Amino acid sequence: MRFKNAGGNLAVIAIMTLFCLAVLIYGLCASYYGLLLLQQGALSFVLGLFFLFCIGLPSLYWFITTSYRYFAAVPTYINQRNIRVINPFLLDEKGLYSDMEKWLCMTVRDIAIAENMPKTPVVGIELSDDNPNAYAVGATRSYSMVVATTGLIKNLNREEVAAVMAHEIGHIANLDTMAKTLLSAAFSGVMATLFTPMLLVVWYLGRFAALLMLIAGLIYGLLGNWQHAMGFFIGVIIWLILMLLPSITQLLVTLLTFWHSRWREYHADAVAARLTSVDAMVSALATLDKLPFQPPKKNREEMSTLWVRVAMKEETGVFHWLKQTHPPMHKRIEVLRRGFYIKK
Repeated sequence: MRFKNAGGNLAVIAIMTLFCLAVLIYGLCASYYGLLLLQQGALSFVLGLFFLFCIGLPSLYWFITTSYRYFAAVPTYINQRNIRVINPFLLDEKGLYSDMEKWLCMTVRDIAIAENMPKTPVVGIELSDDNPNAYAVGATRSYSMVVATTGLIKNLNREEVAAVMAHEIGHIANLDTMAKTLLSAAFSGVMATLFTPMLLVVWYLGRFAALLMLIAGLIYGLLGNWQHAMGFFIGVIIWLILMLLPSITQLLVTLLTFWHSRWREYHADAVAARLTSVDAMVSALATLDKLPFQPPKKNREEMSTLWVRVAMKEETGVFHWLKQTHPPMHKRIEVLRRGFYIKK
């Protein structure tokens, strides 16, 4: 069976795709309804402006920009992150590529063929980055890119570099790049379609109502009428919950994204072990764990779920693992040694 470690991502992708389509339909309906209200009385005109500019157009803008970022990920990363692309059709051109660059391109090609990829990913080297790292981006298995930093090539031997490249191809084969992009888009979609218009009403109008309810509750409380007072206090609590809902949602989506990232790292490691060897992947992880790591300031949060490794502190606290996008190196090595997730 092809792509043995892709199970689980299909459900995530299906749900997130339906969500994106729902946002599109929601934006179209809100825009249409807003235009209809604009043609009616003064109050309807105000409501029409709200539906059109606070719900409809932001939803459509989110859908268009998210679709563009999703399908244009490869050229966007090439332009933004100073990536040197290795053209497989020009490997024989004298003086164009170094021996290491030629070897890297051919190695990625061979690994992609071994994994039955429909198309070999674009191969790139991120220049001026001495941090040993690698990552993969792409909308589909046929339109993707794997990138190694100059630090990875300098500090790891060829067997270890090949294992890391197999790890990144594992992310593409397992549809991790697609699922991660859709998951990160989900929160921005919720903010654009639900929380932004809701916060406009709750904050700019609801805060006055909440203040009046609080004052009324205190007055009724002082008068001893606690039944009416509690009703007003409950209204204030509901207002506070609505104000905190975006932050709570952001926390939950972040935890879900981090959990997904940690879970998929094990599967990508397993693909690398199957395509190269367990010893090669273990050696690569052990070497990376020993090397210093200084993450660049640019797009640090965005890249944290893409890199093969991130800066991690010693584990402290019961829920420390919730804050991490990657499992600790020693756990990844242990899982590899025990043969978990490796599907022959």
